[in-house]
Amino acid sequence: MRNQASRAIFDYWINLKHDGAVPLKTEIDPAALRHLLPHLFMAAMDPAGTLVFRLAGTRICDLFDREFRGQAFADVWPETDHRQPVEIAHNVIHSQQPALLDVLASNGHIRHAYEMLLLPIRSVETTASDRIFGALVPRLSPYSVTATPATFLTLENWTFLTGSGSHFGVPVTGDRGIFRNTPARLPSDRPPS
Repeated sequence: MRNQASRAIFDYWINLKHDGAVPLKTEIDPAALRHLLPHLFMAAMDPAGTLVFRLAGTRICDLFDREFRGQAFADVWPETDHRQPVEIAHNVIHSQQPALLDVLASNGHIRHAYEMLLLPIRSVETTASDRIFGALVPRLSPYSVTATPATFLTLENWTFLTGSGSHFGVPVTGDRGIFRNTPARLPSDRPPS
């Protein structure tokens, strides 16, 4: 992770884990991440089995000049290139293993590097995760105001993140292997609470 904000969010998530179980949605305290809220989002499966944004921070909405709540996760990627990012997100939920994506925000002419962090969380007291707590932060510097709005993200690289302890300031190991037992569809989520 190049951005300290990504590391701070990952550490926050790691510190909420209990006996290997991913954190509950209700355990995430917005006040603890208040300076990062504009970069955060949550996504979950809708009743049709589509991964949709439940909420997105103001920096994300400003970057694309649109509201993301209720929009499909696939819609932020080019129509021809959305399959792999969606499969990665499904795997984060299914395998309960976080992922880091190197992405480019583009308006068709200018591209700027971002990190997208995808962290599995649970909405109820079960062992299975059913949604994503995520972040989209610039890799090095903010996306130029004159370059907005971005029209899509493109995936450059990605990795599953491993480890069970805090990693702030320490390189994070990853598994860049191919998908293992990728589910075609995940169980549908309950209606928004």
